[in-house]
Amino acid sequence: MKFFEYRNEFSTEWSSLISAKSWVLKVITSCSSPVPDMTTVPFHYCIESTSTYHMPILLAWEGSPSVINPTIAGSTKRKTDVLDAKLLALHDLTGVWPQSYIPSADVKELRVMISERNRFIREATAAGNRINNIIVRFGLTIGREGSVTRNSTIRSVVEAQVSDFPPDTDNLCPTGIPPEVRLIVRDEYIKYDSAVKMADSLWLRIREKAFSMSWETATDTLPGSVMIPLLTTTPQIGELTAITWLAHIITPRRFYNAKALSAYCGLDPSLKISAKHVTSTIKRGGNKDLHKALTSAGDRLIRQHSDMFGRWGFNLYQQTGKWKKASNAVARKLAVAMYYMMLTGQDFSYDNYNLVKSIDVFDIPVSELPLLNPDFKRYVRILEDSGIHTTTQMATAYLSCELGTVKGLGRKFFITIRDFLNSQHKYRSLYNELKKGGNQNES
Repeated sequence: MKFFEYRNEFSTEWSSLISAKSWVLKVITSCSSPVPDMTTVPFHYCIESTSTYHMPILLAWEGSPSVINPTIAGSTKRKTDVLDAKLLALHDLTGVWPQSYIPSADVKELRVMISERNRFIREATAAGNRINNIIVRFGLTIGREGSVTRNSTIRSVVEAQVSDFPPDTDNLCPTGIPPEVRLIVRDEYIKYDSAVKMADSLWLRIREKAFSMSWETATDTLPGSVMIPLLTTTPQIGELTAITWLAHIITPRRFYNAKALSAYCGLDPSLKISAKHVTSTIKRGGNKDLHKALTSAGDRLIRQHSDMFGRWGFNLYQQTGKWKKASNAVARKLAVAMYYMMLTGQDFSYDNYNLVKSIDVFDIPVSELPLLNPDFKRYVRILEDSGIHTTTQMATAYLSCELGTVKGLGRKFFITIRDFLNSQHKYRSLYNELKKGGNQNES
């Protein structure tokens, strides 16, 4: 196979971008054999994503582009834009890159407003942190009792101390805050109030925009006034998280399955496999806004552990000792649930929800496990006292994370049981050999 290269330069002015498309179409129609029918074949091209700088080209060229993140394309040994473009073009010609989903103008508008609101929230938080940092330097430690901005009682005390004539107050440092520093603190309060006001104003506009839009299911569309309340039936998912979800997911039809959506949210670890063995796992970054929103919801569920997802996550934390791993696992369940809710247009429900994986475990009494692995000997009594008498019961309790609450089962036990579940063939063969040897001795 032989490839021909045609190269030209154009500026980023709108008219120049249109001219660039015309030049590309001219090259395709004049140099191709056979000549493609551009009226029936979608205009396809491949482009590297560069923050937002590729968006004008997408708007000018339209068609069905493949927008590629350069971090997953793999760079050449010599890094230049020309070599990168060649590599992307070669990949695209061989069918590596799928067509990219281009969000509508309404979705992009919603994303910009959400990003701006997040910026004002960060500014308000930073102002509050600066205020507390400043007043602590002069002995005013009232911030330990609550927020110096959101707690009205504490804020009134601080504002009184930074006024032109601060009152004498018991239990506060008598040295007071210097006049120049008082001005700085008052300015920080003004910044905080302004940022909060802008964030609240944007939230009303974000909510109005999201509720006025239509959102796709697997076969139909639902108005925002239906889709957003539907998504908020998910445990610990409020309107803000639901709208953030819609602004980035847009439609469930974009994704092949729930696993692809979880990876988009940064909740599906990639496996490194060598010689058919998993050597390590790497969690991709994914969409930062969705990842943060979903893991925060998972964190709240685990802390309360009054809901089924929360209890499962809390038991997983007790079983592994890793809070972040547990919150990510719960967040992934939330993402999968919301994906299917968007597909079906149905509210969240725990009915027929199976949190236990099915696994083929050969069923023997747990009292016989030490014959196969002596490490199980110290745990037999603990398991039997907890009502677990067979390996099937043990595997079910482990996979549903119920063993995390059993006292006496530490990290070594969970390593041992994972080895047992992952090496069923080995344990089954050893058990059969032991039984066979025992029968021969009897005869």
